[in-house]
Amino acid sequence: MGATDSKLAFRKGVFRLFEERHIPPSDDYWSLFWTIPETADDVFSLIGASDVRRARDNARENLETLIDKTIDRMEAITNAPNFPSAQYSINHLLNCCRIMTRIMPYIYESPECSEWEDSFFWTPRLVEKKAPENSEDETIKGTFDEQQQQHQHQQQQEPVIDTKPQPQYDTLPPRGEVFLSLVIRCLFLAGFTLPISMTTKDSRVVYAIWEAGVGSSKEIGTYKDNEMNRTEVLRLLTVLLSKSMYISSSQLLSKEDLWLRFVAAKTERKIVLVVLCSLMNTACKYDPIGWGVPYNHVLIANPREKLVTMCLRVLLILLDYRSPRISHWMRHIDQQQTKNSLNGRNVFRHYLSKLHRSQDFEFLMDGMYRILLNPLQASNTYLPGSTKRVECNIEVMMLCWRVMEINLKFRTYLMETERALDLMVVLIYYTMENRSNVAQVGLVRMCTFILQTLSSDRTFGVKLNKQFVSQSYLPALIRIPASHGTYGDFLIISIFSLIATTRGTLSTLYPALVLTISNVSPYLKNLSVTSSSKLVGLFSSISAPGFLLADESNYRLLSYLIEAFNNIIQYQFTDNPNFVYAIVRNHAKFERLRDLSFTNALAEIERLRQLKESKIQTDQGPEENKSVVETNNGPDVNKSQESLAENPSSPRNTGSNSEGNSEESQAIQNTKLFAQGLSESPEGQDFSRTPQRQGSISSTISTPSVLPGAKHGFVPTEEWWSRWHSQLPLQPILLLLEHLVPQVEAKCAAESLTTDAQVLEFLRQITLVGILPHPQPIFIRKFQWGEALFIWFRSMLWGQAYVSSLSEYGAWNGTQVKLFQIKQQVAPTHQQRQSSENPTPSPRISLASNSQQPSTSQ
Repeated sequence: MGATDSKLAFRKGVFRLFEERHIPPSDDYWSLFWTIPETADDVFSLIGASDVRRARDNARENLETLIDKTIDRMEAITNAPNFPSAQYSINHLLNCCRIMTRIMPYIYESPECSEWEDSFFWTPRLVEKKAPENSEDETIKGTFDEQQQQHQHQQQQEPVIDTKPQPQYDTLPPRGEVFLSLVIRCLFLAGFTLPISMTTKDSRVVYAIWEAGVGSSKEIGTYKDNEMNRTEVLRLLTVLLSKSMYISSSQLLSKEDLWLRFVAAKTERKIVLVVLCSLMNTACKYDPIGWGVPYNHVLIANPREKLVTMCLRVLLILLDYRSPRISHWMRHIDQQQTKNSLNGRNVFRHYLSKLHRSQDFEFLMDGMYRILLNPLQASNTYLPGSTKRVECNIEVMMLCWRVMEINLKFRTYLMETERALDLMVVLIYYTMENRSNVAQVGLVRMCTFILQTLSSDRTFGVKLNKQFVSQSYLPALIRIPASHGTYGDFLIISIFSLIATTRGTLSTLYPALVLTISNVSPYLKNLSVTSSSKLVGLFSSISAPGFLLADESNYRLLSYLIEAFNNIIQYQFTDNPNFVYAIVRNHAKFERLRDLSFTNALAEIERLRQLKESKIQTDQGPEENKSVVETNNGPDVNKSQESLAENPSSPRNTGSNSEGNSEESQAIQNTKLFAQGLSESPEGQDFSRTPQRQGSISSTISTPSVLPGAKHGFVPTEEWWSRWHSQLPLQPILLLLEHLVPQVEAKCAAESLTTDAQVLEFLRQITLVGILPHPQPIFIRKFQWGEALFIWFRSMLWGQAYVSSLSEYGAWNGTQVKLFQIKQQVAPTHQQRQSSENPTPSPRISLASNSQQPSTSQ
């Protein structure tokens, strides 16, 4: 449609769609919608959003006719024996798909159209039967004439009764079912999405798996045009299944999506298997690097990534379907009418859970890991930008999580083949790379939940003790310099870094991160000096009064971490001398927590607040003031802990303050971190002051109505503090310290031990048999789905689809989405651009779910 006249004619036809109240179905006008456009851009640019809305609101009868005509045309083309031809061309079929892709989001967005949509698309249709045209026998006709003559006199005397036969009707399936079935047929149409050579005598629709892999070992040899057509049809199918985007989060779990329900619960078994394997195999066979020629993606465009992205998206949508509770009566009807619906269950999830062959798992994991590893490879090259970075890695991460959740045999395969360790490294990279990106907070949350899922498996915890020898090949973002530790060390140091560098912005993920450490703790061996000090440093932060009083549930994190320490001590004491030594050196922190009362905690917070105010009000020079502000804005938990790992103090000074830091600067650091949601306890600082100073502070404070930094208006009380503080599982650690600290101090004094190696050797010879209580059973806290998490995942799935579609015509762009919010960054003003050395950033889309922020299940 390159000519100006054809574009003008098409626009006039679009105007007529909503300007005239009723356009007869017999009018040839309707054919212009699939005959004139030549590309998808023609359809999306010449049919505006206002055009569709005006037709929907003011000329709905015309919109109904357009939908019926388009569906009838698609059915005629797919059933045509001479497809493709001039009369039934490929472009006509593509234009039908594009027209429906353009229309449907504007039907979904309107609450006023909800009843009409259900009636028009999902009500069975009645069509009058045609009278049979059979020739009558002459004898029968004569007999009938005689009977009429005999009763003519009687009929004249009796009242006239209309004996005309009543019309009979055939029941046709709803339009929605017909349309969805037709779209799925188009995915396997020879000459369109399959090679034309696959045409059979019976039909051009051949249900064959697109790529070799799961369920098939044969390649069908598709062409570039076939793949581009698949992308168009999958885009239409995605739009048809996008009703969730226009349902508020409060109704998402109670309102049935009839479009998604039909495909995911009522599709025939044979078709389900072919669609499932086609989508999975196409995605997992994709190699983003290809031949590995630098900058090849810049010179040659590869449309296959679009197809892979659409395959992943449709597959995730289908696997995400769960029938809501109010549709129970619908499922009851389905059980009686549809035998292949598996009682209303999600048939795609059902058959995915049945995979069991190791070669299938190997194929899936190799394909997903190849795409997940791509960002690491792209960011760790000598030539910047030389390696293509794919954009479908988030969808692949979602798919990996779904397969782990649905198929337990696949999760077992990951653990037995050590692929779980490779996945763990990738997960940590994604969390570290996106930890400060507000638009990707959903990705960070998903990676954190997957880590917790992995940690709930005992085999994974045992394999963490394997030596991590390939860290030098990792990107600098997650590489630990001069580290020769285990995968367990890598996990602990990465979690500590993630918590310490985000300064409270990811506080909702702290439970999942701490539970990950707790789940694997019974199996960790040979923890390094660095990871041991990080664990103690994390304990110091979580046990600080400011953090404990900031939220009602923060004490649970402390309990989980202490439980992890107990597991290491009781199950792996002999194999973790570095960790035991770190606890012994910091014994004062555990003893202070044991003796810490609610009054002392409030006093400490007040003391730090007053110290901070006096520091700000102190008459200092400009440079000194500036340094104080910078200290308050960016404290790093790593600084106080790195010194412990790199420059350990003498064993004789166990528990004492570091000489290089003053008490006041440490207190300021503590206060700022508390305000950010994660407080750092100064190294070796004592909360129990002298009686004189303690009394002076306590006499001036009382329980505040709301503590500074407290969340959701939480007001801590003495009763609340006593309830959980008395339940902290500190006994094993305190018994260990009571037994070891005197021995270590005596040993150091008697034999003048001056190196850590000598102390470690001494600790290896000590046994705790009969000292510690009987070990408690190992308690693993698995990740569990809840309503909030289900809403969050679906919001993330459709939000990712929305953002990705903006570069491909944006089918939902500008519609009134309800499931999540669209936040677009405003371009800077002229003055801001003048003062900035960086070029003006293009507007970006960030997503914020309308549902409540979920937290991990505990």
